[in-house]
Amino acid sequence: MTAIDWQTLLSLVLILAGAGVLCAGLFKLRELFDAVSYVAEGRRRGVTRFLQAFRVLVVFFLAGYLAVALAFAREHLILGKVFVSLVFFLGAVFVFLALVLHARMLAEFKSTLHGLVPICMRCKKIRLEAADPADPASWTEIESYVSKRTEARFSHGLCPDCLEEMRRQIPGR
Repeated sequence: MTAIDWQTLLSLVLILAGAGVLCAGLFKLRELFDAVSYVAEGRRRGVTRFLQAFRVLVVFFLAGYLAVALAFAREHLILGKVFVSLVFFLGAVFVFLALVLHARMLAEFKSTLHGLVPICMRCKKIRLEAADPADPASWTEIESYVSKRTEARFSHGLCPDCLEEMRRQIPGR
């Protein structure tokens, strides 16, 4: 085996560093999967599928990085102009999909956080989406509604106004 020249060594280091960045990206991608719970229920499947496709593309690129590193290390110069062009093209597709994914996730978050929620002005129950307002089963407690769509959990207490009103209702006070 011949000694590796400095250009090949530098290429290997850069390729392996890129592979490390992709591995770190795979771990960060889990956070996006966790964030899907903030997307409206009817749209979660599409966002999840898009994330899965994105993950497959990251793994594909990671495998490509490792294959190129191996080819460079063994000094197989089968990597011609077409291969390099393909890498650049797929890199552009990867960046485009990343931007589309981010835009879609942000749009979903925005629609989830800014949609109109029908709420009873007396008991504060929330009507489920596209449900019959006259059907009692289509109304749910606000805690249940929010907990189902987010990771928020509730603890109950009394605001100062309600506490004062309760004190006034207790006989002998």
